[in-house]
Formats: sequence, structure tokens, C-alpha cells
Amino acid sequence: MSSSKSKPSRGSELYRDFLARLDQVAGTEATVLLSGESGSGKGFAAERIHAKSLRSDKPFVVVNLAAVSPTLIEAELFGHEKGAFTGADRARKGFFRRAEGGTLVLDEVALLPPEAQVTLLRVLQERVVEPLGGEQPIPVDVRILATSGGDLDAEVASGGLRGDLYYRLAVVPLEVPPLRAHLEDLPDLITALSAGITRRLGIEARPVSDEALARLAEHPWPGNVRELENALERVAVMGITSSLESSVAAKEFAFLEEAVRGVADELAARALAHGLDLENLEKAMIRAALTEHRGNISAAARQIGLTRRAFEYRLPKPDPPQNGAEEPA
Repeated sequence: MSSSKSKPSRGSELYRDFLARLDQVAGTEATVLLSGESGSGKGFAAERIHAKSLRSDKPFVVVNLAAVSPTLIEAELFGHEKGAFTGADRARKGFFRRAEGGTLVLDEVALLPPEAQVTLLRVLQERVVEPLGGEQPIPVDVRILATSGGDLDAEVASGGLRGDLYYRLAVVPLEVPPLRAHLEDLPDLITALSAGITRRLGIEARPVSDEALARLAEHPWPGNVRELENALERVAVMGITSSLESSVAAKEFAFLEEAVRGVADELAARALAHGLDLENLEKAMIRAALTEHRGNISAAARQIGLTRRAFEYRLPKPDPPQNGAEEPA
């Protein structure tokens, strides 16, 4: 599903810079912490680092810590011997040893319980694992990548994550940009995602019309690339049996508007409950947009839906300089 008329996009400068940083760090052995919103592409970033590393021909192992019981995390990560605990009817290598020579991704690392954090810190420092029930430490050679969708600084401040472990993991911290910060990449993303969708579903692709592409560019994408893929797949499936146009029309993405309206109503109610007025909300949105776009006024204005001139007019005015001169008597 690529746009029928749009020329191939060179992509946004923001995302090109991010990819360049991924490629730069890929050639090293540095431990990388990938942070970013849910669905923004942290998994893709980890795969790219591995694919462009010297370990690309070795295992790439992802540990979804959210799917592992806290009581079994150490056994799953570091392995165990037969009979090490109730139910351990056979020995198990663990994720670290299964990733030997390659890359191990600790997905949502903040979910590690305190005991496992202590053990992981030792593994990172000494590069050995000691399976539960084992008597001898076993050397391991793996590169660690960690991901987080939350605020790890806050986790460290609250004691949820050990500070010394955080600094071991965040040797190179990289933040994956949210989709709304690089909407220039929509045409290329749609092409790539749609190719996978149509191949998986075994159907013929329909091109996305220019009007539909413009509609997609107006959506804030709170679910990021994952939400985009879901929307494209939904339209592809519904188009199998429906008598729709040969290209995907803007109206087929009407369900996106319903979701946004619901969020807007919820935020409005919360703002009123906290006594916030329009002026405070406007200032907060301006600050947030500038932060997200690293001070790029044009991009921040586009996200909020203002012209650059209107955006600059609403920027807080700096205080007048104080020259210290006394006024004449």
C-alpha cells in the first residue's frame, strides 16, 4: 500500500539522525538502553543494532520480562540445574547462555525484581552466570541491549531500579522518536508495513490515495508505529470483501477520529477537574511540542496545528533585561 502519486520520501531529518546513531553504536560492543513510547519501534532498533554489529551471524535473543513470572526470572535468565526447585525436572541453559556470542535484549528492564537486579549487575560486571543449583560460574559472551517504555530516572529515584544497574545498562542511552515527531516518514513506513501485511494475509495490496495519506498525517498516533500497522491491517482486511475503491480512501480511516475524540474528551474532563484554563493548557502544549521536537519551531507548530507565525506569537515572552540603572529623581 504505497501512495499512488507520492514520490519516494527521503524521510525526516530527526529519524535519519536516529538511524545514524543506531548504526554508529552498532559497530561497538557498548551496552545500549533504548527508551521510547510503546509501539515506537524499540524492537526494530534493537534488531538493527544486532544486524549491523559484528555479532550479526550469532543468536539474537529477546527476553520479554513482562511475560516472565517474577519468581522465575532468575532461572529463565541465568539457567538452572535439574532439581534446583520444585518443577525443575531438567536442566535449562537460560537466556544468557542461549544468546552466547550474540545479542540479548532485556525488554522492559524496569520490571526486574530487586533480587534479579543484584544478580544481573554481577553478570554485567563479571561476565559470568551461575545457574540456580549450580556450583560453578559459567563465562558468557553476550552483548546486552535493554529497552524501557517508562521513565527510568523516576524508577531510580523511587528505588524501583538500582542506580548502579541503570548506569551499567545506559552506557549509550538512545530514545526512539515517537511517530508524531517524524510524520515525514509516513509514506515509507506505509510501504514497508503494508508489504508485510499483504504478504502475511496473502492478499493483493491497494495503494493509499493522497487524500488518505493526508488524513493519516493529521492523526497524532498515540500508539506510534504499532498503531499505524494495526490501522493498515484493519483496512486491508475490511477491503477483502467490501466493494471499495481500487485505492484506499480517506474515509476508510474514519475509526481513527473516533479514538481521538474519546481521548480529547477524557483529557478535557481531567483538565477541568484540576482547575486548568485554556491559557495554561496552551502553554503546556507549546512547551511539550518544543521539547519533543528539540526546539524546532516549525515542527512543533505543525504538530499543534498552528502556522509558525501563530506559534511564535503564542510563545512566552522573555522578561525585559534589567540594566540596573536608577531612574532620575
